[in-house]
Amino acid sequence: MKKLVRMFGALLLVSSAVFAADNSIYINQIGSTSTIDIKQDGSANKLYGVGDSEGTAAIFSGDSQTIDIRQIGASNLLGIDVNTTVDSGVGVDLTYIITGSFSVASIDINGDGLGVAANNTIDIQQTGNYNDLILSLIGSGNTLTATTTGGTYNDLTFDIDADDITTSIAISGGGGNLTGMTLGTDSSTVNYTAVGVTNALTLTQSGAGGVSGHNFDLDITGSSNDLTVTQSGNAMYDTDVNITGSTNTWTIIQEQ
Repeated sequence: MKKLVRMFGALLLVSSAVFAADNSIYINQIGSTSTIDIKQDGSANKLYGVGDSEGTAAIFSGDSQTIDIRQIGASNLLGIDVNTTVDSGVGVDLTYIITGSFSVASIDINGDGLGVAANNTIDIQQTGNYNDLILSLIGSGNTLTATTTGGTYNDLTFDIDADDITTSIAISGGGGNLTGMTLGTDSSTVNYTAVGVTNALTLTQSGAGGVSGHNFDLDITGSSNDLTVTQSGNAMYDTDVNITGSTNTWTIIQEQ
């Protein structure tokens, strides 16, 4: 087991290694312009709030934060809330990399209800099997990139209520992969690429399309694909779908 924690800024950190298969970090961080790097290497890694409670999310509060979290091994748990007060400028640059299987992650950007999580950059990378990630995002001008490589039954779920967001999803290989997105947004750009095996996408966008409207792009090469796409609100739709193979079921509804 390896454990590396490198942090700058006002931070309350309690770290506990109970045994070789348990690497736990509890965090309540307050302070802007922070750089936080966390690496957990081993089985049953955990990162959540102070008090050793898996139902309590770790808190990262402050503007212009750079957060890099990497969990390596099986059966990891992650629960974090990132709170900013930025409605212009830079909110948070968050990278989460999971390498392993049977992991569960929950990330909430501005779950405190401030609704001013502007200009955040989020990068999520999954490698392994049976990983489940839920991301909630409020704010505007955000960029989200999520990549799942290999493995089976990895699940990405996004609940996004944000204006002017650019989203890029890439899934390569594996079976039973799912991606669900809800974007209550006035302007959105979504790019989705999947190369195999059992892919499913559910995308819902709402709000005023405006001049640049709701953008959606999908490129799937391989098997057993199931798509449900709904775009709504004052026209200006831009949808590009390119599927090359296997048993596909499409339902695309665009209405004003």
